[in-house]
Amino acid sequence: MLKVGILGSTGSVGSQTLDVIRKYKEQIKVELLGASKLSENLINQIKEFKPSYVYVENTEEKNIDDTKVLVGEDGLKQAVNLDLDLFVNAIAGIKGILPTYLLLKYNKTLATANKEAIICLGELLKDKYKKILPIDSEHSAIFQILKDRNQKEVRRIILTASGGPFVNMPAEDFENITVKQALNHPTWIMGKKITIDSATLMNKGLEVIEAHYLFSMPYEKIDVLIHPESIIHGMVEFVDGTVISNMSNPDMKIPISYALFYPERKFLSNNYLDFTKIKSLNFLKPDTEKFPLLKLAVECGKKGGVYPTVLTVADEIAVNYFLEERIKFTDIHKIILETLEKFDYNKLDSVDDVFYIIDKTINLATEIAKKYGSA
Repeated sequence: MLKVGILGSTGSVGSQTLDVIRKYKEQIKVELLGASKLSENLINQIKEFKPSYVYVENTEEKNIDDTKVLVGEDGLKQAVNLDLDLFVNAIAGIKGILPTYLLLKYNKTLATANKEAIICLGELLKDKYKKILPIDSEHSAIFQILKDRNQKEVRRIILTASGGPFVNMPAEDFENITVKQALNHPTWIMGKKITIDSATLMNKGLEVIEAHYLFSMPYEKIDVLIHPESIIHGMVEFVDGTVISNMSNPDMKIPISYALFYPERKFLSNNYLDFTKIKSLNFLKPDTEKFPLLKLAVECGKKGGVYPTVLTVADEIAVNYFLEERIKFTDIHKIILETLEKFDYNKLDSVDDVFYIIDKTINLATEIAKKYGSA
């Protein structure tokens, strides 16, 4: 029986991971659940899956039924040191960086949906990324296509983007975009932060940086196409002109299942593609004038050093301010750009530097965001 731990079990990806596991309880045992707090949702998960351990950031509880509670950073270190077959990191945002670092440090098998960690730790831990099983639909697609293939045969990889809810909206209307509009993604059901990143196309920019590290692919060989139908999740073009694509209905449970059971595939549902009902598959070049964060993210990736980390953290601060309705949609780009311009630390020689850069960026981006919020 496969023993797994799920960090971020109450979030979107974590909840969908548990949905997959429910279908195969005889093959998978959840030994660890983790979340930021001991919420009612987490307690219900504990009662249903009966893990041996649960990790939370802060609580006075020692045990819940027969489940031992691990707390804080010491508890996290105990959690990632458990003898499990697979850890799933479904924690959203920069909170997922430390767990990723520890899991890679201890050479654990990791399936991850946390792109922020790959990006921020990229310069330092890229030699350990080969063992990672990606859960993001785009990176899972590329991972599946590239499996056992000679990298020298690859001309380029193509990451697809739905374009989000504003792909056809005139740029002059972006000033008045509401949170409700931005959270209304046309094809995917995701957490709030990644949904806003999809609306700005920042998510695709971050995915370009992530792909660079996961697949040891130079930026010149990574392209992005807008594909509104979200049927093709990734493509690889080879030097002979052949293009191989990964296709399915948009459903996060598919890449989650592939990561859980790798290299096997399991039945999930009858949600199969009906090609007779697909009227067309459309592809557009991204408009980086209208969506400048895509271009900015790729530029930061190419610069390397502290830039990808500052970009990632500043984005999280700005998106949170937008979700709280304290800034405009268009201010997200302005806050990130100003943070990058004013950041004045360039040392990146150790993981300690990464966490220092994160703290420094949080402080700087928050100051800048407050200024826009009061405007």
